[in-house]
Amino acid sequence: AFPTDNFFSHLSSKKVSHGADAAEAAARERLAKIQADQQRRVDGLVKEQERWREGAQLVEAHAEDIDRALGVINSALETGMDWEALEQLVSVEQANENPIALLIHALKLDKDEVVMALPDIDDWDDSDPDSLPPIHHVAVSIKDSAYGNARTMFAQYRASKEKEEKTMEASTVALKAAEAKAKQQLAEAQKQKQRVQVMPQRKVYWFEKFAWFITSDNYLVVAGKDAQQNEQLVKKYLRPGDAYLHAEVHGAATCILRAKRRRRKDGRTQVIPLSDQALRDAGTFTICRSSAWSSKMVTSAYWVESHQVSKTAPTGEYLTVGSFMIRGRKNFLPASSLEMGLGVLFRLGDDASIARHATDRRDFALLEQEQMMAQEDEMQQKDEILPETDGYDSESNGEGEDEDDKPHVDEEVVETSNIEVEQELSEKMEATSVEATNVLDGDNHEASRSKDDKAVSFQTNAPPPKSGKKKEKELSRGKRAKNRRAKKKYSDQDEEDRRLAMMALQGGESSKKGKKKGSKIIAKDSEMQQKAEQAAKQLLVRDSKKIADNLDESVKDILAACVTVKVTKGSEGVRWNKFDAEVLELLLEMDSLEEQRSAANRLLELTKSTRIDNFSASLAGIIRTIKKHGVKSVSNITQGDGKQRKTKAEKQAEKEAWQEILAEDGIVDNDGDDDLAGAVDDSAELAQLTGKPTSGDIVLNAIPVCAPYHVLSQYKYRVKLTPGSVKRGKASKQCVEMFTRNEEGKKNVVDEGTKRDKELIKLGGENEWVKAMIGDVRISSAGASKVVKKQKGK
Repeated sequence: AFPTDNFFSHLSSKKVSHGADAAEAAARERLAKIQADQQRRVDGLVKEQERWREGAQLVEAHAEDIDRALGVINSALETGMDWEALEQLVSVEQANENPIALLIHALKLDKDEVVMALPDIDDWDDSDPDSLPPIHHVAVSIKDSAYGNARTMFAQYRASKEKEEKTMEASTVALKAAEAKAKQQLAEAQKQKQRVQVMPQRKVYWFEKFAWFITSDNYLVVAGKDAQQNEQLVKKYLRPGDAYLHAEVHGAATCILRAKRRRRKDGRTQVIPLSDQALRDAGTFTICRSSAWSSKMVTSAYWVESHQVSKTAPTGEYLTVGSFMIRGRKNFLPASSLEMGLGVLFRLGDDASIARHATDRRDFALLEQEQMMAQEDEMQQKDEILPETDGYDSESNGEGEDEDDKPHVDEEVVETSNIEVEQELSEKMEATSVEATNVLDGDNHEASRSKDDKAVSFQTNAPPPKSGKKKEKELSRGKRAKNRRAKKKYSDQDEEDRRLAMMALQGGESSKKGKKKGSKIIAKDSEMQQKAEQAAKQLLVRDSKKIADNLDESVKDILAACVTVKVTKGSEGVRWNKFDAEVLELLLEMDSLEEQRSAANRLLELTKSTRIDNFSASLAGIIRTIKKHGVKSVSNITQGDGKQRKTKAEKQAEKEAWQEILAEDGIVDNDGDDDLAGAVDDSAELAQLTGKPTSGDIVLNAIPVCAPYHVLSQYKYRVKLTPGSVKRGKASKQCVEMFTRNEEGKKNVVDEGTKRDKELIKLGGENEWVKAMIGDVRISSAGASKVVKKQKGK
């Protein structure tokens, strides 16, 4: 481990050790309090027994005097004497030193009691004439005689003695239970001290913050837990070729099925079609993560392609956070059962272990598709090597025709039509200038003539053409009517007219598009057609560099510095196409050279301090500001704190310097992603995770995952979850205990790999298991009832 790992693990071990010591001290203190409380109760009962016994004995010893005092009090009360008058009478008699009155200590007539002050002659040392016998205050009832009060006191003594015996028995049991619990807590504290290990913090994958799982054929499925995560998933992680899954149920989350990709021989990345099994697994996951789980409703989900998901709402409406518009057809999946499972994935630590589990989640459909795609690539490479006309010539030769028959006839037709068009255009065009409209008309006429003469036009490897009636029958009713209206509307146009019209609308960009595979191959354009295209381009596409040449050299140099980029090592190029010709004309039309320089200098300052995505818009804004407020409005703008945007080279140099500093301290700034460099999909990350580790694998940590139960069929540690009433926290604790418990009564020897797996599961944080668990479940697995009974016993 690195020094930082040792340092922080030492801190954590100290914290755990202090916590264990505190728990041990608390257990000992709790046991001492229980013992002291039990002893206090027993002492109180013993004192109460002594009080009742001594009082009964004193009442028996002074029975005659007590009967006289009770007789006087009862006779006074029978005569109707007031209680206050009776107390005054007793006080007067005590002042006269009446021996019977001196025995009365207090009157409690509201309780029918009299507190007698009785001397204890038995404990009196009569050897000392000056000493007096100790006085005990005993409460007697005025409704009973002295001996009756003594019998009552002896009965209370016996009851207190029985209570003391029962209390001693109960306290013994309570003390034993408290001692056993204290011993258990002390043992757990000692285990915590011994369990402290140096465990560096594991790497968290990017998809672990979402709800996720890996399908049985190695596709990654990610779902959002709230509206913010739904928004983040679509905006950041939804790629072309991925599938967006949702359900028409309240609370259904945004779910994404990440497509696999492969790198072709030409260096491009190609998306591999999704498998049906992965779509069904993701659909089950989507339904179980919605309100259908708690309501136990069996329904189905649907999926759409990534380009069908939009954040643009219809006119007059708006979309809240986490909501999206689905445009186009929804592909509904079969209804799925509400069965989920909690399993454990283990991260492998070396290449040998990863290679050993390469076929755990094998996609057989992908293997067939890769073979088909490889064959298509080979066919495409062969087609690119052969000339364009080879396919046509091979067909002609196969039919036994001469090589020069059919192609030469068609070429002559094309050339003849071109000559006729040139003659017609020469009569219509003036010698001094050529108007683009006449050229376009001549080209249209030539194209129509070439169409009538059946110029060369065919499709590579295309089947023989079918009749129009048969094609119309294949189309739907609405499409046939739409085609008839379009044919009637554009009946005076041909293929060349439409191509030039589209080029005019797109500003000449259509000529930059390359031919796709299987597109039509049309005969070479004539010279007049090429002239027409060039004239249209001159009218529609304007060269920014030519307009920049009309600027002053100083202004031109400043603008060139704004758009200069490195082409290759040691060479630079100026991209004048970053500026629109209209914006450069506005700069050229400014009143003075000073204004032009100020606008160019301001743009150069902006390129050094901020990132500019649209140079034309920025320059146009500066020109408008100068025209409205003058040159001073631009020159007075400060650069804030003077910070400039760092280049890629500066950022790379800072990163390398920081890595060197960390390397000097023995820290390697590496997340383990070196082997994932150049990855085109998630396969490299998913290959590091396996659900059935072996004893020979190097396993780094355990990761909990909640997925459809049939996906976890090959996992070593799994439990089945169905809709129920157990909450996530309690359910996750039960699952962890089921994974890590040792089955009693079995003599089979547990291998080292299983011990290692259980230790890694124990080391996982409780928060990780709660996050992975789905709410309101019922655990269905072998041994689940035992775990529930054990937890209830605690």
